[in-house]
Amino acid sequence: MPNRNIAKDSKHATLLEALAELSVNLKPHTQLPSERALSEEYGVSRMTLRRAIDVLQSRGYIYTVPSKGLFVSEPRMVRTSDVTSLSEVLRHRGNNPTTKLHLADRIHANDEVAKALGIRKGEWVYRIEQSFFDADIAMATETAYVPADLAPGLLEQDLAKSLSAILSDHYEKPIRRVQYRVRSVIPEEKFRERLQISPGAPTLEFHAVGITSKERSVFLVVSYKRGDKYDLIYQLEV
Repeated sequence: MPNRNIAKDSKHATLLEALAELSVNLKPHTQLPSERALSEEYGVSRMTLRRAIDVLQSRGYIYTVPSKGLFVSEPRMVRTSDVTSLSEVLRHRGNNPTTKLHLADRIHANDEVAKALGIRKGEWVYRIEQSFFDADIAMATETAYVPADLAPGLLEQDLAKSLSAILSDHYEKPIRRVQYRVRSVIPEEKFRERLQISPGAPTLEFHAVGITSKERSVFLVVSYKRGDKYDLIYQLEV
């Protein structure tokens, strides 16, 4: 683990972020270093460390075994973004993720897609629809749109990989940021069937637009995620 210099006025917040990241990247039930080792590694007092541990336990990241120490919890919910594919997140947690490709084709952009991507209506875009599973449980289903002129031959790539990674590795289009819109919706029937949910079940709709350093929108991903499997956490810094 690398040493970190944590500023005095933000030790608690920075420590929370660092420990949460550490736990997410470890398999469930992996033992963490001792409190003494962690406090030395992050340069904080034992009191500051214990405050952070209490918060992470309440959020379900870690748990304590008396006389043994701290361990990574079995994930109750998935915390992720469309920059990193859901399959990669689940694989990091020791799960057995799978994907199902429903379709991959080239279509003319409608008004909504064209506006999101900053192109003209009717221009060619690639459309990719797939669902993500943890074992046999459907976790999310999504439709991705990419301007065809930005990624020729995209449909020949391994579409189970992160779309951001494909664009960065094969088309030199690294994503600088992703703009999100999230809302609770009742999706149309085909998406409910893919998620294996009833019509009234909670569903989160994500609109994610990937933007490069040149301020070019290179993908739009519209995804539906099961509301009983996801936890949204926001942090506002002022």
